[in-house]
Amino acid sequence: MSSKRICTACSVPLIADDVAIYLKLVSRTAQQFLCIDCLGVKLNCGREPIDKLIQYYRESGKCSLFR
Repeated sequence: MSSKRICTACSVPLIADDVAIYLKLVSRTAQQFLCIDCLGVKLNCGREPIDKLIQYYRESGKCSLFR
């Protein structure tokens, strides 16, 4: 099994932030993930609010997923 993760909707390779925000917003036990763009579509909010949350968690240090 490959360790490279891909978006289950659009098949783009995922980066750490894609996986971390999916774990934070959807499920901590997820094994499959969506990229930030596809997650924005699923949550009906677009990419910008998700990017802002990632920035908040990274800067605040309040979530170990973003360290």
